[in-house]
Amino acid sequence: MRFRIALDGKDRFRWKKGDKPLLYGLGRLADARAASSICLVEGESDTHTLWHAGFPAIGVPGGGAWREDRDAEFFDGIAKIHVVIEPDQGGKTVLAWLGKSRIRERAYLVRPSGFKDPSALYLDDPGVFAERWQGALDASPSWAEEAARTATAARAAASIACKGLLELPDILSAVVETLRSSGFVGEERAIKLIYLAVTSRLFSRIVSVAVKGASSGGKSYLVERVLSLFPEDAAYVLSALSERALAYSKEPLSHRMLVLVEAAGLAGKFATYLLRSLLSEGRIRYETVEKTKDGLRPKMIERAGPTGLIITTTAPRLHSENETRLISVTVSDTPEQTAAILKAQALRRQKESLADRDDLARWHALQVLLASGPAKVTIPFADALAELIPLWRFDCGEISQRYSH
Repeated sequence: MRFRIALDGKDRFRWKKGDKPLLYGLGRLADARAASSICLVEGESDTHTLWHAGFPAIGVPGGGAWREDRDAEFFDGIAKIHVVIEPDQGGKTVLAWLGKSRIRERAYLVRPSGFKDPSALYLDDPGVFAERWQGALDASPSWAEEAARTATAARAAASIACKGLLELPDILSAVVETLRSSGFVGEERAIKLIYLAVTSRLFSRIVSVAVKGASSGGKSYLVERVLSLFPEDAAYVLSALSERALAYSKEPLSHRMLVLVEAAGLAGKFATYLLRSLLSEGRIRYETVEKTKDGLRPKMIERAGPTGLIITTTAPRLHSENETRLISVTVSDTPEQTAAILKAQALRRQKESLADRDDLARWHALQVLLASGPAKVTIPFADALAELIPLWRFDCGEISQRYSH
């Protein structure tokens, strides 16, 4: 039970003590299944408006109140789910969770032209509301259609923004030079390896890295500077991780890098086990129990990957089972390198400028372009690479024989 105590402002609603949020109007799902369609709206008042006009509807108690594990199954068997997208932050929030929900392929996006929501359209002229609302439903594009258009537009914009980078013959050297121009010094090999590892988050198998070195050797700063070339959602950065955080966290992990700034922040054997499962299997499936009104009931928690890991450590070796899943990158800890790092940090503020931010935007656009889907590329060194592979010089019989061994 929810009480509305104001028309506007942040403090508009109060939940009855002890009650938990849930979708509004679930008792009317039978009507939706009979019609094979339903309207999914924000809040309770819009559901009453649509019910009054004869349209099946379910309300989400706020744009961000959808819970996939709790809500998606209610829509099984309904062919068309008309999702109302309001022209505000709530609408953006709805689009964000809808893009990750299993209902998205049956979703159609409804935007009442010139009106915030169904109730506003009704109040404009109650007598013709049903006809106008049906027209809005008929004109609504599918989520898949709009997602394709949005992706195409984003890809085109990103391609223009990073055009100069796409034409470079040696992009990894450009990565090093970009960080050097912003005040970073040394560690050229480490920069290139970490940049490639973070880019591999887009693949089905992601490269993970352990950055090793002495205390205060610049490990975390190195990772931070390389990550500055990526969009913010490319990585999830943590200082520490509790025993079951990976299972219970709501932070998306799929095709992202989990960054632990110190291996000591990984608490306990179970946390380490969850992390290994995530890296090896590409997901976490953790069965637990939860307290319900009917007593304790089993609950399966699934966390989708694939996920990569970047971890910094002062230890020369990690746990043996973790070590085999990571590429080790050792940073220099010579007095000269430490002095150069400290000097670079002192000058960093002097280096920051609008031009620097614009340069980072080009690198972000490159990653947006890579994430938008497969691209046709030219490999200028393909002929030279072929000459370096002795296997190609044998006939098919010899190749088969070699593979059999």
